[in-house]
Amino acid sequence: MNGLQVELSGFRSEMKEFKKAVEKRMDCLDNRSTACQFNPNVCATARRLEEHIKADNGKAGRNMAVIACVISCFNVAITVITLIVKGI
Repeated sequence: MNGLQVELSGFRSEMKEFKKAVEKRMDCLDNRSTACQFNPNVCATARRLEEHIKADNGKAGRNMAVIACVISCFNVAITVITLIVKGI
């Protein structure tokens, strides 16, 4: 019984150390994400996103919208034709 209590005590202390380490890591991650939100120069991903937004002239989005519209119209036409053929 005493051996079990000693093992349980050791396990508890290990769990406390693990909990402290995890809390420390979480605090560090929270601080980094907060800093990234307030100052994009701190975060590499935010810097790349900001550069991408600045370099975007809207042409790619417009092209994608036209392609999506053409595909949608083609799908509607195929559906209508299929319904007409099956209906006859």
